[in-house]
Amino acid sequence: MPDGAWYQNQAMYQVRDQLMVGRLQWNHRQFLKDLPAKEGSLLDVGCGTGEFLSAAQAAGYRTSGFDFDPGAIETAKKKYGLSDLLAGNLLEYRNRLNGQGGFDVVTAFEVLEHSPKPGEFIQTLTDMVRPGGFLAVSVPNRNRWPRFRYSWDLPPNHLTRWSRESLTCLLEKNGFQIIRTETGWRQGEPFLHQHLQFGMISRLIRKQEDLPQGGSSSHKTDVSLSLAHRAFRLKETTIQCLAIPINLGLWLMGETGMTLYVVAQRDQNKKEKRNGS
Repeated sequence: MPDGAWYQNQAMYQVRDQLMVGRLQWNHRQFLKDLPAKEGSLLDVGCGTGEFLSAAQAAGYRTSGFDFDPGAIETAKKKYGLSDLLAGNLLEYRNRLNGQGGFDVVTAFEVLEHSPKPGEFIQTLTDMVRPGGFLAVSVPNRNRWPRFRYSWDLPPNHLTRWSRESLTCLLEKNGFQIIRTETGWRQGEPFLHQHLQFGMISRLIRKQEDLPQGGSSSHKTDVSLSLAHRAFRLKETTIQCLAIPINLGLWLMGETGMTLYVVAQRDQNKKEKRNGS
């Protein structure tokens, strides 16, 4: 499993940190529609640039989060004014809690597949959820179409692949009752993203990061980032249009979606069972 510096230097995460601020993903929208707990404390594991945390806060939750990409945490603080954030990993955040926990909701969207020890990862999250609380998880669906390997779905980025059966088995083994499973976000967009890569947007981002701040250099930085934003929006709009017939065909074929989403509730008696075993 790589450290935060590796993620900070990857082109797709640089694009996320610089250009994708403000966009809720399909899994985020599903959770905000479900709202398994209507209020209370919520911890987002791998919170990225904070879009979901900001929306959860607006929905009435007291929010906390962490991510080991320091660039993402910096964006989350600047863009959304989020304060209870940590740039670090799960172990560092658990140590920060110092035995305190008991969140009403813990979310881990697109994180589990990055962990080299998924069993230990879920066990740690279990201890952070109060008895009767909720855990929401999403991962790339291993049964999606097409069934070839994406570069981003290989180590060192993704270390495991998950089906509905394997994910629900892991959660049930840790004392959770499955409330809902769903697959969504069909493959048209990521399929086209994989095959329409020219590197222009990444080069613009790297160019603005390499320029010194201040004076005319600051103006050049703003111009580079503005061009990157425009190019990104144009590419996204083009891909969304081109993906319509692909997604329609996949729907007619009965193919499942890209993302697997699960909401589960922790057993009220889980703690007592552990102590009594």
